[in-house]
Amino acid sequence: MKKIWAVLGAVLLMGMAGSVLAHGGAAGGTGVSSGTVGTVSTGHGKSGHSMSPKSRLIRQHRRIKRGVKKGTLSKPQAHKLRQEGKEINQERKGDLQKDGGKLTSQDHKTLEEQLNERSNEIKTDKDPSGTTGY
Repeated sequence: MKKIWAVLGAVLLMGMAGSVLAHGGAAGGTGVSSGTVGTVSTGHGKSGHSMSPKSRLIRQHRRIKRGVKKGTLSKPQAHKLRQEGKEINQERKGDLQKDGGKLTSQDHKTLEEQLNERSNEIKTDKDPSGTTGY
């Protein structure tokens, strides 16, 4: 019986470690630091799964980087969008610290609204005519 509990505990720990790596262990160079975050359904994930605010910040950072590389975003536009991302991330980290490592539903809602607005700004700045879809 002890062996079964030990195996179940090990599987649980491995699953949690995999989840951490999948959702935030690779922030690498985006200006978004790692931390504990909850997830909410945004409809933005490729498979329709929910994305955490941190994951959305990372994804938006990549979109900005691609826009500059392709020439669809100017450097001043990218700088403004990156600054907004840093401010949103600072708010996210402050909320996590204030609430013991978890975001409240109101914090989620506020962050999602800010991220949705920023996503639309990225889309509009990259293609003001709205013809490319992203």
